[in-house]
Amino acid sequence: MKYTAVALLSLASAAMAFESTVPCIMWSPKNYVDTNVKASDQFVISQTDASSTIMSSLSSDICSAKVIALINQPELHSNDFTRSGFEDAFTQLKEHSTQASSHSQIEYITNGVDVNEIAKMIASQCDSAISILDPSTVSADDFAKQEAPIVAVVPLPAANDATKLKANDASLGQFIDAVEGKFQNDYAVIYTSSVAKTSCHESTQSLHRRAPAPVNNLPIFAKYQLFTPGVFMVLGVVFLFMFIAGTGITWLVGIQTPVRFEAKQKKN
Repeated sequence: MKYTAVALLSLASAAMAFESTVPCIMWSPKNYVDTNVKASDQFVISQTDASSTIMSSLSSDICSAKVIALINQPELHSNDFTRSGFEDAFTQLKEHSTQASSHSQIEYITNGVDVNEIAKMIASQCDSAISILDPSTVSADDFAKQEAPIVAVVPLPAANDATKLKANDASLGQFIDAVEGKFQNDYAVIYTSSVAKTSCHESTQSLHRRAPAPVNNLPIFAKYQLFTPGVFMVLGVVFLFMFIAGTGITWLVGIQTPVRFEAKQKKN
């Protein structure tokens, strides 16, 4: 029984760990993503190791790209790609990533990816600036031709249903069309999430129980329940114990013992 409980707790912990993870998909029409590099020997990558793991998945000539886009889709999980009813929610993502010349994917990263940190690391490596672009209004005119690559952080709205994810996917397609209209296929994309989904357990803990409204101006017996079946049971047990104890003490006190023994009379 003890080992079963430990096993169940381990399974529950593992399930919660997988629930609070996010994926990371990297692709490029050129060889800006190193497909030969292993993401990690661990099945689940911690948030602290995510930045270095993603950077190691980029090729050595990543700074030759004209645009390096970091797409941030909050509250994304790997299971969303295969969930029933979400078949059309990632059409643009699947089309561009699967048709890319280089592609890499990390399925499970705990608690989200620090997108801003990765953008700073790429900008520092390539000696470029960071731009924050709105995918719904971006156009080819927003990209200026320059020697250093454009490190673009593209935040998408948080989405928990297929309709919103499909709208965000359309914005992703619009952004990629704008990039390709300016630089053809000379770009790389990192698609991930900075925030993991909130588990049901955490949502339940965030709820507060509402206390009953105070009742005033009522008699004491109506305001407080003083006499309950439990109280009567306790009183009955106490009275029974006192009766038994009193009877026993009375019997003990009533026992008479001789003060001394009389000596036997001697026969003449």
